[in-house]
Amino acid sequence: MANCIFELEKKLQQKDNGPGIQRLIDKMKTVLNETGLLILDPVGESFSETRTDVEATITNASKGSMKITDVLKPVIYATELGKNVLVQRGVVLVG
Repeated sequence: MANCIFELEKKLQQKDNGPGIQRLIDKMKTVLNETGLLILDPVGESFSETRTDVEATITNASKGSMKITDVLKPVIYATELGKNVLVQRGVVLVG
């Protein structure tokens, strides 16, 4: 369900589909958050090969600092005993 919400939200950003769909997505995200799931979109964040919360495909072999340019699947954490536990590694494109 978290992946479906993420994909819907991503598609909404590409087109003007009205606020009704966004409200529904926000409600679904709230329900997931209340159950202890945290969905993170790391687009724009710095990437290094030591990062363990994402699986990356490097699209541009640059020598400078690399950034996450697109997110195919979000990073998902579950809160257990007050700590965040990685449930799903994000799948990202880096350039």
